[in-house]
Amino acid sequence: MTGRIIRPEQGASILELPEVGRLHIGMKSEKGYPMSIDYFRPTGKYAAMFTQALGAKPQTISIVFPDDNPEAVCNERYEYRDNAGALVARGDGKNFEVWDGKRYIPMSVMEYPDLMNQITKRYPTKKGDDNWAIALTLRFIIPAVRGIVGVWQFSTKGRASSIKNIRNSFDGVQLMRGTVTQTVFDLSVQFAKSNKPGDSSRYPVVSMIANDNRVAEIQQMLAPNQTTRNLLLSD
Repeated sequence: MTGRIIRPEQGASILELPEVGRLHIGMKSEKGYPMSIDYFRPTGKYAAMFTQALGAKPQTISIVFPDDNPEAVCNERYEYRDNAGALVARGDGKNFEVWDGKRYIPMSVMEYPDLMNQITKRYPTKKGDDNWAIALTLRFIIPAVRGIVGVWQFSTKGRASSIKNIRNSFDGVQLMRGTVTQTVFDLSVQFAKSNKPGDSSRYPVVSMIANDNRVAEIQQMLAPNQTTRNLLLSD
């Protein structure tokens, strides 16, 4: 798969780095119900280091991508899950991996033109066709969190809001500059209100903007050789 829906494959591969933590914009309430939040909540072994560096409820964090391959660091895909939440299939609109009961097998619309519809019929759910979701996963370095070598992960299914903004920002910088690895991005989250009549609900929207004002600062952190590897090895 390409990491993009119906886009050419990318040849690059991600820098071999372990995952050190994940960021979330949701949590459980005191009564155990899921609830949205308008800040990034870290989980994992190094969550305390994230909080120490960025505070308890950061709404904006600066990130750096260690690779140009969308499949590795900015992966957009279709996902289909069963009623229990297990992943049945995922793909980019042309190439898919489909669970056959024992393993995920590759399938494509070249062989099966009606593949997505076939999966829906074979694994019926309460949502029906609407059960196909668009998901996006980011993997990045947070320069402010020092002393650990690895990438943080953030995932979203905000099809109508977050995903479009993040994807366009990543692809736009890559198109203009040929690489995203030398750019500092601000990843931000804030609540938005529903525009539906009679609906006063709020939901978190994540945006990602290239912040060239931070480049000089990050380059100083990368000295003497301005590379991602030196950032990771800095104390």
